[in-house]
Amino acid sequence: MRLKKSSERMKRYGFLILLIVVILLGFTAYSISTDRKLTWIESMTKETVLKTGDILATPFRVIKEKTTLLFEKEEIYKQYEDLKKKFVVQEQLEEEIKELKDENEELKELLELGDSLLEFDKIYATVISRDSTYWLDSFVINKGSKDGISTNMAVMGNGTFIGYISQVGKTTSTVKLLTSSNLENKVSIKIELSNHQFAYGLLTSYDSKKGVYQIEGISDYVDIPISASVTTTGLGDRFPSGLILGNVQDIKTDSFDLAKVVSVKPKEINDNLSFVTVLVRKDAES
Repeated sequence: MRLKKSSERMKRYGFLILLIVVILLGFTAYSISTDRKLTWIESMTKETVLKTGDILATPFRVIKEKTTLLFEKEEIYKQYEDLKKKFVVQEQLEEEIKELKDENEELKELLELGDSLLEFDKIYATVISRDSTYWLDSFVINKGSKDGISTNMAVMGNGTFIGYISQVGKTTSTVKLLTSSNLENKVSIKIELSNHQFAYGLLTSYDSKKGVYQIEGISDYVDIPISASVTTTGLGDRFPSGLILGNVQDIKTDSFDLAKVVSVKPKEINDNLSFVTVLVRKDAES
């Protein structure tokens, strides 16, 4: 019974305390909202409430600032990643465009081979294999006997005479380059002097260290200008006349002082050839 009365008394005290707190808070709010001069108790209460509110709000303010900063960092990182991807794509597109331009120029050279070769048909082929160990020696193209190709046919690259067919299969052929260290067929050439005058000789080898063809068999009495154009003669009925090789770079006399040794800088070294032209004499197809 006593316990029950004690419980009821505690409830009344609790209710009374709650009522006092509510009244106090209401009074405080009223006091703060009015413009009258506050008593020292009201002033102290106001300061306490404001400071307490500021202290309680600080963690929430810090959390908000941190959250905002985090979102901003994530947005900046996302923009950075997007820009990086766009840069990579742009770089790749520029490289592809460059390759397409190079191939386009190469194909234009093939198609503009000239009317001086009207007695020859042109077979356009793609380089499909080139051994890095024998880079200056030979490569394989994707055309063979079924396409009308046979040995010793002249091969052009970028408008320049670069070699000849040395081996033929049904669907592929091997091109022996004029830069080969084992050049089996000597090429008859002519060097333009002046007024349609020419000096004649033979392309016998290629100096890979200097990057020049060696021309021999030219009389020591012939005056050859530097940078003179060097082309094929057409003699021997093997290679067409007028195929461009390069230009004279240097002139020396042989060890017997009887003939000149002429160094010719190739117009095309053929480091990155993708397409070539095989010249087929028209009467050879019939």
